[in-house]
Amino acid sequence: MQLTFNDSSSLIDFVFLSFRPANSTSIHMTSFKSSNLMQFFDDPKNFGASEVKSGRSWTVDELRIKSNIDLQKLWFVLLKERNMLLTMEYNCREACYLFPSPERIDKIQDSMTRLEQVIHERNDAYWQLEIGEEAPKPRAEKTFDPTDPLAAIREPIEAVTQVKDRATLKFQYLIKEKERKLKLKQKRLHEREAAMLLKYFPNMDKEALQAKYPDVNVEKLKFVQRTRGSHEFNTA
Repeated sequence: MQLTFNDSSSLIDFVFLSFRPANSTSIHMTSFKSSNLMQFFDDPKNFGASEVKSGRSWTVDELRIKSNIDLQKLWFVLLKERNMLLTMEYNCREACYLFPSPERIDKIQDSMTRLEQVIHERNDAYWQLEIGEEAPKPRAEKTFDPTDPLAAIREPIEAVTQVKDRATLKFQYLIKEKERKLKLKQKRLHEREAAMLLKYFPNMDKEALQAKYPDVNVEKLKFVQRTRGSHEFNTA
């Protein structure tokens, strides 16, 4: 059977469907049976502790010798443990308490990353053997950092800004047309002001006038009819 997956959820679905034992429900029960919400929290004896002892993360070599069933069981154990630690960290932050041993979350995340690496290695080996190509890499999704309150401001959501439906295209066209008309109106206003100055002050400094109105061609404006006043300095 071909091993292909795009993300962690499809990975787990594949392992579960491909190697399902006779009693398929037993592989999900990795912890004690509990019908209350306490299974999503840490051991009560760790409440209020300043430090919680924990083991190291799983290494790649240790994961490579495990079967797909064992990797699937380990994935659910790590997933449940990570959710529990994130819940405890959030509650401690809301209650203004220090979360004991926050490195536990990093260890869990490292183990899950290495587990996905091992599965990708097996997929790649199968693809190389059967197809002669490399296996597709897991899909990477860009998400905002939940601990960064300014992430949504610094990084606009591309899914919204890059919409190309008819209404959005019409809105963008109207915005650009409005900006173009405003620039044209401002340019005409500057031309009238420069023409008025040339009409009443024909000996004024042309370079200073050009610096004041950079969007107006002063040399060309001197020969326009409206810039000629009733004085001896007419250009025509």
